[in-house]
Amino acid sequence: RDMREEVPELPAITALTQVDRLRPLREWQPPYDWQWGSRPKEVSIREATRYRQEQLGELCDRILPLVTRSGDRPEWNADALATALIELIDPAKELRLARFLRDRETKITASARLIDRYRLQMSTTQGVTAFLKSPVLKFLATLTTGSPTLAYLLAEQIPVEQLPVVLGKLQLAYDLFKVVGPDKAQLDLLALWPLLLDYNDQPDRAAWAFGHAMVEYWSQGLSTAKTRQRIEHYLEQYDTR
Repeated sequence: RDMREEVPELPAITALTQVDRLRPLREWQPPYDWQWGSRPKEVSIREATRYRQEQLGELCDRILPLVTRSGDRPEWNADALATALIELIDPAKELRLARFLRDRETKITASARLIDRYRLQMSTTQGVTAFLKSPVLKFLATLTTGSPTLAYLLAEQIPVEQLPVVLGKLQLAYDLFKVVGPDKAQLDLLALWPLLLDYNDQPDRAAWAFGHAMVEYWSQGLSTAKTRQRIEHYLEQYDTR
C-alpha cells in the first residue's frame, strides 16, 4: 500500500499461490480454465481469486492464480504470469524481460508488440527518417566480420530513397533476434540482406510483413526462400490484420 501511494502509476501483479490445495483437495490435473471453466477445481480457483480481488483490487492491477512445481505436482499458469508482466512493463524494458522468459508463446507475444511499434513508427515520414541515425548496419557488420567495411559495401546496394526503410527493418530484425533467435547463435546479416531489400515501397506494410516472417524464420527454422514466401503472404494479409 505504501509503495502504491508513493508511485501511483506503478504496475503491480499479485500471484495467488497454492491454489492446487483448494477443493477438491486431492485433485490436480492441469490445465484449468479458471476464468470460465465449470469443473469443481476451476470454480474453487475462480472464487479464491475473486475473493483476493475484492481485498486487494485497489492495490494491484491483476491477481493471477499460480502453482509452482512441487514434487510430482506440475506447475500451472506461469505462462499467464509471464504474459501479464510483458503487457504491464515499460516497452523499453519489455524486450530485456522477454529474452529471459522460456515460454515460447510469451516470446511471440512480445515480438508481435515489438513489430506493431515498428509498424506505427514506419507509418510516418518522420518515423522512417529517424532510422537514418541508426548505427545498426555498421554494428552488425562489425559483429559479423570484425570490421565495418561490410556495412559500406552493403549500403551501396540500397537505393537512396529506401535506405531508412532498410535500416528500420534491419533494426527490427536485430531486436526480434534478441527475443526469438536461437540460443548461442548470431544474426546472419548476409543471409537476411536479400530479404531486407525487397518490398519497401510502403514502409509500415514492409515492416509488419517482414517482422512476422522473421519470427517464423527463427522460431521454425525456415529457409530464406520459404521466409520470402511468408513475407509475401503477410503482405497480402496486411489489410485484414
